[in-house]
Amino acid sequence: MRKFVKESIRRLESYSMNEEKIEVKLNANESPYDMPINIKNVLTDMLFTEKLNRYPDSKCYELRKRISKYTGLNSENIIVGNGSDEIIKMIIDAFIDKNEVVVSYSPTFSIYKIITSIAGGKFIELENQIGKVYIDELINLANKNNAKVIFLCNPNNPTGMSIPREDIFKILEKTDSLVIVDEAYYEFCGETVIDSVRKYENLIVLRTLSKAFGLAGIRLGYGVSNKRVIEILNKVKPPYNINRLSQKIGIIALENKDIFLKHVKEIIKERNRLVKEIENIKHIEVFPSNSNFILIRSEKYEEILKRFKCKGVGVREYGVNGDLRNCIRISIGTKEENNIVLRALKEV
Repeated sequence: MRKFVKESIRRLESYSMNEEKIEVKLNANESPYDMPINIKNVLTDMLFTEKLNRYPDSKCYELRKRISKYTGLNSENIIVGNGSDEIIKMIIDAFIDKNEVVVSYSPTFSIYKIITSIAGGKFIELENQIGKVYIDELINLANKNNAKVIFLCNPNNPTGMSIPREDIFKILEKTDSLVIVDEAYYEFCGETVIDSVRKYENLIVLRTLSKAFGLAGIRLGYGVSNKRVIEILNKVKPPYNINRLSQKIGIIALENKDIFLKHVKEIIKERNRLVKEIENIKHIEVFPSNSNFILIRSEKYEEILKRFKCKGVGVREYGVNGDLRNCIRISIGTKEENNIVLRALKEV
């Protein structure tokens, strides 16, 4: 079988999540709030009128109109994917040939490297301290290696830190690269560069409905850029990539955005409370976060994980080696779930 496998795949580690059954699920940056039942009732009624024997709208016309209203940009500036992951793949498929360079920093969202490697591209990371990105060094690294694409996760997963707008503009202006700003967690910080996609022809912004809108289960994301870039991405977009039901659910969620943005306020409130409480616990370092998760580091890493497991709490663990040595990422849950986390940490 080895002789059939692409060379770029042989050394690649697959993206994996801990799928064991846990009572308090705080390992995947999901929203703790499901879609309200009254909105689900609307979806139930919709199901009876949908013609499931017909292919969905390949262009997602009505969904893009609703995203347009939410973002303030034209529908022609928007493309929709199965989560932002699919749009990341579209970008790499459209712009990266074998051995061409993609640049980002470490640590960040591992999918950028995985998708680049699958395509045979060369992924180069700038090593940073947790919570900081060295902008000038990133620009120099991109220019030195003739990088075609730069990925900026903002706020960053897994550190939770944000890059200021002026630094993103600096990267856009001082490199000859496509700059992809992944704003999956935008709603939890409120800062965006989506209003600049018409000004910068080398800017693409990614968003998702998985986090703030609590729709991780339907995998729905979107990309925003200038019209020319969207036309190019449409060349590699699979036909009918978003099914009829996901399109309808996305439309209904955006029509009721105030309900979901209220959930966002609760998550931010709980995030800030959690950070403040953990700052007063000895032997634990907690990093500032602009997202729906926090990152902690402790020499008592193994003890903390054992205590979490005893309490049925699932978190994202990073091991005792590498950039994220002794680090644990904790998604923000409900108040009750967060109290379980705090009790476990204080007990340790």
